Amino acid sequence: MLNFKNIFVSLIVILGFSILIGLGTWQIDRLGQKQDLLKKIERVSQDITDLKDIKIDEDNLDDWLYRKVKIHGDFIMQENIFVFTHLSDPRGKFGGAGYWVLDPFRSNEGDIVIINRGFIPQNIFDQFSISGNEYRENTVTGYIRKFEKENLFTPDKNTKDRILYLFEKNDIKKMFRIERIEPYFIDQVDEYRSLPQSNETQLKFPNNHLSYAITWYGLATALLFIYFYSIFRPKKFDS
Repeated sequence: MLNFKNIFVSLIVILGFSILIGLGTWQIDRLGQKQDLLKKIERVSQDITDLKDIKIDEDNLDDWLYRKVKIHGDFIMQENIFVFTHLSDPRGKFGGAGYWVLDPFRSNEGDIVIINRGFIPQNIFDQFSISGNEYRENTVTGYIRKFEKENLFTPDKNTKDRILYLFEKNDIKKMFRIERIEPYFIDQVDEYRSLPQSNETQLKFPNNHLSYAITWYGLATALLFIYFYSIFRPKKFDS
C-alpha cells in the first residue's frame, strides 16, 4: 500500500532541493558576469581614447564600459538635470546626500552625449537649480557609463525641480527635450574644478557570489542528508 505521507515529503524535498541547486547555479552565473565586469573596470588605467576615432553603439557598449575617453565639442545651454545619490566614500571634499549634475554635450561630429559633471551636496542644490549651465569646456574627459533602468522601488521623478533617482535614458531625453542621445553617458574627470565634484566614478564592486553559491549548495546537501537519514536511520523497537 502506498504511503502518501512519504510520497508527499519526498516531493517537497525534491522541490526544495531543485530550488536550492537553482539558486546556487544562478550565483555561479552571476559570478561569471561579475568577473567580466571587473575585467572591464581594470581598463580604466589604459590610455584615453578619442571618441572621434571610434563609434560606440548598443552592440559594443559593454566592451567600452568604464573606458576612459575624451570628446570635443560644446555644451548645449540647458537647465541642469539632477540625479539624487548618497556619496558614502567620496574621493573629494564633499559627500553624503546630494546630486549628480547632468548636462548635454554636442560633439564636433554632431552626436549628443550626456555628461555627468559631478557631485554637489544637497545643501547647495539651489545654487545649481536656479540657472542653466554656463560651462565653456570644448573637451570633456571621463569614463563611459551605461544608463540605468527603473524598477518597482525607484521613486517618482520630480519634474518641477528636474530631479531623477536613476540615470534613466528616456527621462533624461524628455527633461532635456532632446530626441536622440548616445546610448551611454560620461562621468567627467576634472581635477581642477571644486564643484560639481567630478572624478567620483565608483569602481569597487562587492563580489560575494561564490560564497552565496556555496551556501545554497551546502543547504541542498544538508537537505538531502536529513532526508536520507530520516529514511534509513535504524528504527527502535519496543521490547
